[in-house]
Amino acid sequence: ADVKAYTRLEYGEPAEKIIQIAEEEDVDLIVIGGKRISGIRKFILSSVADKISHEAFCPVLIVK
Repeated sequence: ADVKAYTRLEYGEPAEKIIQIAEEEDVDLIVIGGKRISGIRKFILSSVADKISHEAFCPVLIVK
């Protein structure tokens, strides 16, 4: 399989930018790291990985 990887620096809200770039690049899968949030923090803090997994147009693999 031909896997392309490169570095890109962007400014803005992380989840929105990652989704925007994934759409522009027509990616097949977004792979992102995530950490566990529990208890009341889960309701207050929305992680970037969670937001991407709910709003992305393609599959998302969250590596914990």
